[in-house]
Amino acid sequence: MPNRCRWFALALVAGALWQTPARAAHDHADILRAAEAAVTAELQPARGGRLQAVATGLDTRLRLAECSVPLTSRLPYGARRSTRMTTEVRCQGTEPWKLYVSVEVQIWQRVAIAAGPLQRGQLLGPGDLALAERTLAQQQRGYIRDPARVVGYRLKRSLSEGDVITPDAIVAPPLIEKGQQVMLEARGGGLLVQVAGTALESGMAGEIIRVENTESGRAVEGVVRSAKKVEVLLN
Repeated sequence: MPNRCRWFALALVAGALWQTPARAAHDHADILRAAEAAVTAELQPARGGRLQAVATGLDTRLRLAECSVPLTSRLPYGARRSTRMTTEVRCQGTEPWKLYVSVEVQIWQRVAIAAGPLQRGQLLGPGDLALAERTLAQQQRGYIRDPARVVGYRLKRSLSEGDVITPDAIVAPPLIEKGQQVMLEARGGGLLVQVAGTALESGMAGEIIRVENTESGRAVEGVVRSAKKVEVLLN
């Protein structure tokens, strides 16, 4: 081999031996985990709830320097809660970098549902209600977490089995029913007067209804204070 070719070959070998190694890229999975951790730390579901955060959208061709310290992540200031959020993931090591990662968010919560077909006007009993897990993003009309709170409420529309019990689908039962015997109370000048009466209207707490004074036969108006008491407000 001519000397010139021999020296050229040696130079190639030496160059290969002394070539600077390619820079290590940071693991994409670690970046995604950091983004998910930021959302999980910020969004705490109510007791009994479950949060699912899945980071997506990293370009497989993206190569960022391997971070020499653990990554930090946070939600940008003023970020609004939604089903898709953006998180900031940052490397503060010797070769710092920063990028934004999209995270899909789902919050699951156990809510009250119809245990079977329910008819409009029906009073809800314990056996009419059940608990089931639903995504909150789909509950635009609201939901109820504790079925016991709506036992005795009346349905404003019919529901199928599995339908979520929404606040606008029920109405609180009246504390006093029309025709019910009640106690009329009037306070004034440090005195309390009580007489028996008959409710001429049904009413819920705080509502004004007409009541007939049993002794005089006169109808007066009063505020429903409890299931048996109506207070006549004196001017």
